[in-house]
Amino acid sequence: MFERPTLTALAWLAVCAALGLVAAARGSEAQVWGLIPAAHKPVIEIDLRVRLDDGAPDEALEAAVAALEPLAGRCPLAPPPAEARRWLDAHALSLLPRDYHAALADRLAPDALRSAIAGARARLASPFAGLVGDDLRRDPLRLAELAPQLSGRLGFLADAGPEASVRGDLVAPDGRAALLCFHTGGSAHELRAGAAALVAGHPVSLSVVGAPARDEAASAAMAAAPRVLTTLAAALTLVLALAFRSVRPVVALLLAILGPAALLAVLVAPLGLLDLPLLALAVGISAAPARPDWTTTALSALALTPLLLTPYPAWQTWGLAWAAGLAAAGLARRLVQPALAAWLGKPAGERAPFARPDPPPLRLGLALAAAAACALILSFGAWSSRHVRFDSPSPLPLAAPELAAAEAAVRAEFFRPEDVALLHSRGADPEEALARAAEELPALLSLVPTRIDRVDAPGAFVVAEPELEARLDGLLALDIRGRLELLRTTIAEFGMRPDAFGEFIRGAGDDLRQPPSPEAALAGPLGPWLTGKFGPDGVVTRAYLASEPDALPAELDLRGPGVFARSEHDRFSARAGAIAAAGAWLSALVVWLATRRLALALALALAAIVAQCGLLILLHALGRSFGPLTLPVFLLAGSAAVVAGLRAVRALAAGRPWIDPGRLANALGPLAAALALLAAPEPVWRSLAIAAGLAVLCAHGVGGLLGPLLYSLTSRAGERFYRRRA
Repeated sequence: MFERPTLTALAWLAVCAALGLVAAARGSEAQVWGLIPAAHKPVIEIDLRVRLDDGAPDEALEAAVAALEPLAGRCPLAPPPAEARRWLDAHALSLLPRDYHAALADRLAPDALRSAIAGARARLASPFAGLVGDDLRRDPLRLAELAPQLSGRLGFLADAGPEASVRGDLVAPDGRAALLCFHTGGSAHELRAGAAALVAGHPVSLSVVGAPARDEAASAAMAAAPRVLTTLAAALTLVLALAFRSVRPVVALLLAILGPAALLAVLVAPLGLLDLPLLALAVGISAAPARPDWTTTALSALALTPLLLTPYPAWQTWGLAWAAGLAAAGLARRLVQPALAAWLGKPAGERAPFARPDPPPLRLGLALAAAAACALILSFGAWSSRHVRFDSPSPLPLAAPELAAAEAAVRAEFFRPEDVALLHSRGADPEEALARAAEELPALLSLVPTRIDRVDAPGAFVVAEPELEARLDGLLALDIRGRLELLRTTIAEFGMRPDAFGEFIRGAGDDLRQPPSPEAALAGPLGPWLTGKFGPDGVVTRAYLASEPDALPAELDLRGPGVFARSEHDRFSARAGAIAAAGAWLSALVVWLATRRLALALALALAAIVAQCGLLILLHALGRSFGPLTLPVFLLAGSAAVVAGLRAVRALAAGRPWIDPGRLANALGPLAAALALLAAPEPVWRSLAIAAGLAVLCAHGVGGLLGPLLYSLTSRAGERFYRRRA
């Protein structure tokens, strides 16, 4: 028969193996958008960039784009320019806002008509008439100049920036690159391979950008996860061997935390880009040489619970998973590790019960100096929180040179993929949704060009009731038909045929009879493009955000990673302060329940906040960033400071040295995790590794050194308060 430790050890290893198999079976995922709420997830499209090789003629680009016609799922990025221009010219009067009717009346005055036609006649007689003649015949009165905030803002029909091709693709300003959009169920790799086969004989290079391309790059990065975890295991083995000076306790401890680590992997599976660093840090914190009691277990387990208050999906998952995993690690260390140690032939050390420690007998001057140091750190931390570089939740940096180069090229030539925002105008049918889009357009255009570069707006081509009726009444009040007859007469007086400007005259007359209502637009030349903009959530308007990080008005209900990143840029400092306060309150509650010492709970809660401010100071001083990505490490700094302070107070109460090597060895586990992540290829992992290393230094420096001094000070203040009340 097996002895009890052997049965416990074998059962535990079986549990670890089962959990490991479950986690492995669930695989991994990209999780590039783990810090973006579901409502702001990016559009699932793949953009294919076609770039001419150096030395290739400009006309080769059109041939290469035409060769890509067989690719499935192609969709326009802009309204077809010929159809859009025809529609705009035919409805130049009705699309003009009522605020410009007074200016329109001035343009249609007899003297203004004569002046405009005289200028048109002079320009048509010029040798360069071929360059301007078509524009003059479409708009001899230059009515497009009346509303400059609308001209050049309908889709990509702009004077500067990329131009729209016949198919609605985008062409770079230098004419050497084109951007094609695809909505397809295939992967970015498959699209690129299919496109490469079609343009094999053309002098072009291809690259892909978009959400699927980023997902594939992040999924490829997860191939390095086994190497990171193996490096972590080796680093922990070395660190624990130095702490225990024996192999068997190290094996027992690592086997004890293997189950909680596998449990964490199952809880957050499939494992993603943001999960791996937190999993490594959880293992490092669990592998402390000191045996945990329930107080330190509770403090560590509740460290990330405030993340439940944040809007970041990945961190919300970890708010619960971390609590379950660290609680399981504490139980395994208390219940399973002794059995594993006995099975390996090494009895576990006895645990000293955690008592209610009295304040250490420290001098008042030293305690006051500690309070002054804390005040200084808090002040500089508050200043640093306003000046430290903000790490945006979108886009997360990836170690994919080809993708990074492609995204940089698209940003320079076309637009920033992460700053594409969507506005869904809801309606039961395309007509209703299109009318709603037209009503929302003025508020959107008011942000151009300060917060939005350009707008791809189906609602810009229509006017909905009752605005349409009001515009028609205003145009009829101007006697448009009579002014058009006067225009015919004026053209004839200058010796020109009125039919030469017949397109404008007929269009202006038809505009009054067939105004640009949603129904007319859907039946007109832009009908196919407008219908393609209608989906389950209504008509989609695309806004291309400006580079400034200013927040956008909430009433517009714009959605997209860039919109969320801009809102977080303004509110993150307040969010981080609230999260820090919640974490300090939880830590103080746990300490008070464990010790019934309110002075100790307050002192360590203050130490937690001081440690977090110290982390902000170091991040700012080293040029690192702080934001949603580093928020878990920020919370871990506060929790670790409370644990370090609690252990320091306990050591002093037991008469042990203030600087306890055994206690300091507990910091080596998180540092080993940080080093393992620092050697990883992904920028996200390295950023968290550096922040975690700085957090460990701040936590043990502030908690272990200043925590007892703050406790001495708060206990003295409490005693004086009670004496005065007595």
